[in-house]
Amino acid sequence: MIPPPPPQNIPVTLVRYDAHQGYRAIEAYIFGGMLGSPRVPRGVDPEIIPRVIREKLKMDSPPDAYGRALEAIRFYERVDAVPHMMLALTGKEAGADDVLRSTYILQAAGDFGSVEVATRAAQYFDAKLVSNPSMLDVLPQMLEVLVALATVASPSRLALRLRDEISKAEPARNVSEEGMRNYERLASYQRNDFRKAVNVMEDKKRLAGLQTDFRRPELVQMYLGQSGSSTWQMQIWCARMLRAEAMMGHSDPVWHEFARVIDALPSLKLGETESDLVIARAAQAIIYLQGKLSADQKTKYEKARKFAGMNFLWDDLA
Repeated sequence: MIPPPPPQNIPVTLVRYDAHQGYRAIEAYIFGGMLGSPRVPRGVDPEIIPRVIREKLKMDSPPDAYGRALEAIRFYERVDAVPHMMLALTGKEAGADDVLRSTYILQAAGDFGSVEVATRAAQYFDAKLVSNPSMLDVLPQMLEVLVALATVASPSRLALRLRDEISKAEPARNVSEEGMRNYERLASYQRNDFRKAVNVMEDKKRLAGLQTDFRRPELVQMYLGQSGSSTWQMQIWCARMLRAEAMMGHSDPVWHEFARVIDALPSLKLGETESDLVIARAAQAIIYLQGKLSADQKTKYEKARKFAGMNFLWDDLA
């Protein structure tokens, strides 16, 4: 859980839409599907996000709308939108779409809820989703729930379910090509994806328990993709942790850590493309958090800007 930071001189975004434009931008993002924006629109008054979610997100809205609502509240830090999302947790998930919808809601509970709320979410996950037959169709999102709830959840129930499903799938392994594919898919998740998710859970739990000075370097490395636990989900969590620290009045150490990475890159001997990706992301984080680049860092950033993609700590301003 990350408590919403108090307002400081560092805004989540520089508001540049009026209320109507902002509402339409967020609505189009959440409900636009494949035609919507590929990432959360910046520049919207944060107060608009919970309004759109409360007014437009229904209990039976498509799962991808819940997924995009989750991304919107992550960027805009809108804990007040989570109770409305949780109304869709009925315990009656009938198919893969229902299970998928619930995985996004449980991630929101893990990201924004109190310990009590997160604990109830973990219990719901074990009782309602792990046992659901359609769970096998949304395994990546099931693992994301575990990571979101890392400080209170246990992977044991899901581990047992995967083991049982692999045992049931094994007899058909040598009977048909479809049986072999199904067995290999489940076995691969158990060996690779599940094991990595458990490791990421442990990393997140450890980092969440550290004081800011001790975890900051690792959060920066993880956000920049330089860690074995640098999944997209964890990169966003690390970014939010660093942003919260900066907004609480401790921005200098965050800027300096990003700057230190840029300055130390030559010694890491990364490939040119990977090095430019790290420079672009780190420089944008410094700028977004109201820091200043040195002359040398500006030069490196200008060279790397072709790789300045859709980074979380960036407000889409030139």
